[in-house]
Amino acid sequence: MWSWLAVSLSGFGAVSGTKHGHKTQSLFYKVFTFVLLATIVLTQHPIQEYSYWIAGGLFVSAIADAFHTLTKKRALYFFCFLLAQLCYSKAFWVQLSGELVWWLLALLLAASVVAFFLLLPQLDKVVFPVVIMGIMLIQLTWAAAEVWLIESTMNHAIGLMGCIILSLSALASALNRYRKPLTRAYMWVTGSYFFAHGLIVASVVL
Repeated sequence: MWSWLAVSLSGFGAVSGTKHGHKTQSLFYKVFTFVLLATIVLTQHPIQEYSYWIAGGLFVSAIADAFHTLTKKRALYFFCFLLAQLCYSKAFWVQLSGELVWWLLALLLAASVVAFFLLLPQLDKVVFPVVIMGIMLIQLTWAAAEVWLIESTMNHAIGLMGCIILSLSALASALNRYRKPLTRAYMWVTGSYFFAHGLIVASVVL
């Protein structure tokens, strides 16, 4: 309980720092939040193989936020973001066995195509990175949904919800940057981003 309270307070500090434009404060609390979440994952008993993949995703996410704040080289941040999603995806894929549900992938692709064409007029030179990020988030959500369909427990539902919210957070960030600034974007983008990570972690420790 206390560990989750610490995560909540640290996440609030990150959102507050983003709101007021305090980059140092925001970065500190972002990294600290990821460290707390990774600690929760690695101190659970017993630790499973997928726990290490989620912990790896958290550490890479912390590095991604550091690059995003400290350097103007977006390629580094983008690469780390993709790598973190790969780690999370692996955590879900290793839990699967048997046949895949292809209609689920088709449904996710259809939703993604709608979102893509919604953003297309403003994307210009960043079409390729957005497509790559979209593919990564689609397969992450697909993996989490497959796990939930095989065993419809509360934990797996929480994991799926975390992946969906992470995808929506990325969509909100893209809308805010390329289409129309969102009201209180700092809260919707940063808040949902950390809430998603928290749900993914909760899915393996609760």
